[in-house]
Amino acid sequence: PPPPLQKNPVAPPKHISAHDRIVMAKHSEVYPSAEDLEAVQTIVSHVECALKAASDQIDAPKADGDPAKAESTSADSKDRVLRGVMRVGLVAKGLLLKGDAKLELVLMCSNKPTVALLKQVAEKLSEQLEVISKGAYKVNECPQDAAVTVKSNSESVLCLIIHLTSPLFRMEQTGRGSEGGGACGGQIPLRPRRLVLSVPL
Repeated sequence: PPPPLQKNPVAPPKHISAHDRIVMAKHSEVYPSAEDLEAVQTIVSHVECALKAASDQIDAPKADGDPAKAESTSADSKDRVLRGVMRVGLVAKGLLLKGDAKLELVLMCSNKPTVALLKQVAEKLSEQLEVISKGAYKVNECPQDAAVTVKSNSESVLCLIIHLTSPLFRMEQTGRGSEGGGACGGQIPLRPRRLVLSVPL
């Protein structure tokens, strides 16, 4: 007769060495707590949602009350003033450490961003954040950095920096765009420090 089937031996408990304990202790010292990670995810999600609503509001006058035109503009990111938003830096790479309070997003514009557009984005963003979470955030303009900052009023005091940029800047660098084109109303365009691509809103 065939030999009886043997049961799989139970693996002995893994031994945790002193070096493992040191590494685990160091990891707990530098890795953010669950509450900190949740706060980061909350502010990023709220701002992304508010930017989407702000983008719809900015594009609303272009539709002139025509629902079909409004739906077409909403579906085609190329026809939008604000074309997309992207997580960058520590948030995108998942490299947040305990104590990191500065987060970054990039907001892609169809034309080169101007001070007027920066003010409009800040105003609409502030309005939408009040709808999402009243009194939780403070929005400030930073024209010198072509950016808008969103600071939380909670104990964590997170600061989310939104950089405004445009594909036209990159086209200039590659020789496919004109040096002065793309600005609206003859305004001098802002020069963001970060030139990246983005996903559509």
